[in-house]
Amino acid sequence: MNRLYTLIGAALLIIISCGSNQKTESTSNIPAGSTVLAKVNGEVLTYEDLKLQFSAEYRDQLRGKDLQNAIDTWINTELLAQQGRKLGLDKGPEMAAIMRFRENDAIAGRVIESEVTIKAVASQAEIDSAYKAEGDRLRASHIMVGTEPEAQAIYNRLKKGDDFTKLAQDYSLDKQTGAQGGDMGYFTISQAAQFDSNFAEAASKLKVGDYSQPVKSRYGYHIVMLTDIVKAGSSPDSLGIKSQISEELKKAKQNQAFAGLIDSLKLAAKIEKFTPPGLDLEMAPDMEGK
Repeated sequence: MNRLYTLIGAALLIIISCGSNQKTESTSNIPAGSTVLAKVNGEVLTYEDLKLQFSAEYRDQLRGKDLQNAIDTWINTELLAQQGRKLGLDKGPEMAAIMRFRENDAIAGRVIESEVTIKAVASQAEIDSAYKAEGDRLRASHIMVGTEPEAQAIYNRLKKGDDFTKLAQDYSLDKQTGAQGGDMGYFTISQAAQFDSNFAEAASKLKVGDYSQPVKSRYGYHIVMLTDIVKAGSSPDSLGIKSQISEELKKAKQNQAFAGLIDSLKLAAKIEKFTPPGLDLEMAPDMEGK
């Protein structure tokens, strides 16, 4: 859902940047069966047109507050656009140049949608295979401090029976996890290694309920406590890992498909780049075309 909010924000920017230069439908031109959302001085916004500002996979999720925000943004933009037309700001070479870029951007987006987004999907077999190959999922909490003496002092308090959750809330420099008693959620060892190799090694050696001695990372000193393990390929998929894998595979396939599409188009095109003096441009070899 957070990803949807990000895309909604991006789409609203599209409405703002493009809306002032595009005429919306008048009442007489509305296709039969369209759902009218708003009108401004006779110019109409339909739900069907608004959804086109979003990528295909998120269009049907546009509801409630997010939809209302998009409608309000369109109304404000339409008011400004109508005022701009009254002032003659929709004419001239500058606006023509802006519109040419906006049109190309919109068309390019549709090409990506039809040739990349829709076609690059992960099969269930690929998802199942990747799920089985996943490492164990660990759930851990940590307390992060700035110096080794601080970490050793907290470790000594844990040995005396002090509560890990309370110590994390009071002393951890990682305020986001500290507020949750140090809980970092689930991760694989490979994911932990991306954070820090020493941290990953310490976590991998723990048993559930155990905590580590102070561990140095590039961020500070940590005491790590292992709170749960979900074995690789467990059934049922209680953590929704297959859904995460599906998204990761889809993203990788889309990136690969996009790169392939661009490469093929470059090979078929005549691309010329120039280096006007004073602009400090450098020629990129992969953009030279044929």
